[in-house]
Amino acid sequence: MTDINPEIIDTAKKAAIRLARENSYCDADDIAQSILLKYWEAKTRFDGYEPAALYTIFRGIGLEYCKAERLHYTYVTAEWIYTPKEVRNVLQHAYYREEAREIIPNRKDDLMRVANDPTSIALSIWDIDEAMGGLSDTHQAAIERAFLHEVKPPHGSADAKSLQRAIDRLTERLNSKTDIRGRERAGVQNKGRSRTASSAEASYQGAAGGSIAYVMDQRIGA
Repeated sequence: MTDINPEIIDTAKKAAIRLARENSYCDADDIAQSILLKYWEAKTRFDGYEPAALYTIFRGIGLEYCKAERLHYTYVTAEWIYTPKEVRNVLQHAYYREEAREIIPNRKDDLMRVANDPTSIALSIWDIDEAMGGLSDTHQAAIERAFLHEVKPPHGSADAKSLQRAIDRLTERLNSKTDIRGRERAGVQNKGRSRTASSAEASYQGAAGGSIAYVMDQRIGA
């Protein structure tokens, strides 16, 4: 791949960096390499594009890589990885709502029932409870203002950017905790990282999918 236009490499890196911010469980360099490999395999298809015009296409390629990594990780560790969008949805639609917390169990038997209930988001609420305490006062205040007091900052404003940084940081803490638990339980986080998106998805679907994924997509409209 030494003959790739440096501008195209730069475009792939820009797309990868943005995706890594949105999917903290993926490394920007790994995403960029995946993008450039796909580009090289079908180079003639892209000959008519200017490097800058490839950004959207490269984001799509990189996103498929991120999805495959996420599916594979969940499959081999039985641990869920969050995205900022999902965290935002839980904060907005469930975290500060009493009716969502009412389903949280008090006994071990109830815990097992909720843990296997695809219509429950109790586990996500627990995860956020645990991670929230590790945020700075500024980040906690930004989240509470937007989702507890329902004072949403104007789009593009400094407050909106501060809120997004707070959500990103919360997502990072959630996934750091998940990563530690996953490695302790399975010890296989980095195995099979070369699997394609299609093979990872096929394996994951064969294992009956993920209950929290169902909640994110179906119950609260991620």
